[in-house]
Amino acid sequence: MERLSIRTPDDFISLMGHSLGYWPTESLVCVTLDGRRIGSTLRVDLPNATTDTTAFVDVVATYITNDREATGVVFGIFSAIPWPPGQDRPFEPVIQQLTEVLSGHNIPVRDGWYIGPSSFTSYLAKDFRTVHPITQLQGSQLNAELVFRGSSIQANSDFRFPVLELHDVSDGVSRHCSAIEAMSPAAATTRARSLWGSLLESTALPTDEEAAELLADFKFVSVRDRLLADIPGIDAPIGELLLAETKRSPQWNRVDRAEELLLHLYTRADGADAAPVLTSLGIIQWWEGKGTRAHQCFHHALEADPDYRLAQLSDRMVSAGIVACWATNKQAAYQPPAARGPQIEGMGMA
Repeated sequence: MERLSIRTPDDFISLMGHSLGYWPTESLVCVTLDGRRIGSTLRVDLPNATTDTTAFVDVVATYITNDREATGVVFGIFSAIPWPPGQDRPFEPVIQQLTEVLSGHNIPVRDGWYIGPSSFTSYLAKDFRTVHPITQLQGSQLNAELVFRGSSIQANSDFRFPVLELHDVSDGVSRHCSAIEAMSPAAATTRARSLWGSLLESTALPTDEEAAELLADFKFVSVRDRLLADIPGIDAPIGELLLAETKRSPQWNRVDRAEELLLHLYTRADGADAAPVLTSLGIIQWWEGKGTRAHQCFHHALEADPDYRLAQLSDRMVSAGIVACWATNKQAAYQPPAARGPQIEGMGMA
């Protein structure tokens, strides 16, 4: 397997942005290590004055220890809170408590950095600490390699909703809904899976007629759930697929394709017809461990249809801090397309 090496703090901090797909703010980002290999990436909001520190640390430690092969962890604190020379470290009680808890699980904290809006520095340096300009990260060797492979880091975690196009397919949606109602549930599901499956295996976007048919399909709960369960490309019970609880890893290229198709359907959806599509997009974001983006999708779905039940339930799940099992499994977790394939190692971190 091809290997990419992490040699500097610049590489590690860049990797955090590429792994998440965006530049985090007011966040604690942890990357697990398995010997010299890079494991999973976790991002959580930084605690505030009202946060229960012990509960916060327990949640973070639980996520990290879910990676059973982890032999160490590095972290980055992304915050706009100033850290003047000679002053106490920001969030020091939290990091100290987290370090102690992880040590009890034989997962030592290997290194950490404090990343502000315009500079970064070592968090663990006991004496003199050097402050580096944030622009220095652009020269990271790993960053350059990942950018060359097509990876990019968005400025924030916002989900990019496409600009709606003026394609009115509502008559087609109504026509297909009537056709579905005249079918048996099994026949309707089989027909929908045939179209959906062919598009997942294709590179072409659906025609407006196909888009209208799929928008109608997603309006029927049993059909919608089956189409969602078909996205990961795994043979498993529907419930396990929707809740990301399978032992096998999803086919993430197929999931990426499904997101592309759903975004296209969104540009053809009118009014409440958008709710199933937006909810499905939110579920994909949740599978990928992107809770903030999932919440945005569910919020937009409820704007389209305030009574859409799946969006309501899914948003409650994300708000409760429930993370998809795939996202907590290093072997199954989502990786951006450009980061798939090469093994990334942390030099000197063993």
